[in-house]
Amino acid sequence: MIEPEESGKEQQEQEMDLIRRFILFGILFRVVMVDMDSTHQVVLKLTYDSVFQELSRWAERQHHAIRRLLRQRGCYVVRSQKQGPTYVVQYRQRGYLREAIYSIEILRAECQELIRLWVSSNQQGEKTII
Repeated sequence: MIEPEESGKEQQEQEMDLIRRFILFGILFRVVMVDMDSTHQVVLKLTYDSVFQELSRWAERQHHAIRRLLRQRGCYVVRSQKQGPTYVVQYRQRGYLREAIYSIEILRAECQELIRLWVSSNQQGEKTII
């Protein structure tokens, strides 16, 4: 039999993972559009706008889907902002205001991994990864 404490802790860990993914997808869909604008400053042989736009839309859809899951669990991101080498997130979880701090370098690496997953899922004809 599972102790109520353990299941509550497990639920909190799942919510923290959802928050991390919510932040990742939020960063990803904005950064991809910034990167697309940066490519417009360089003369390229081909245009990659459709790839950037599709990746950004995919990340935005994932971001909103995770937001819905968090809200269903009573968890709301209140604020998120870059502070030096970290990304600080304040969220409300079952009435308590909590804070999570992430390394920007780790978030960047995880965003790269999301892009790799997106590319491989598109090669296999899949569209969503949650």
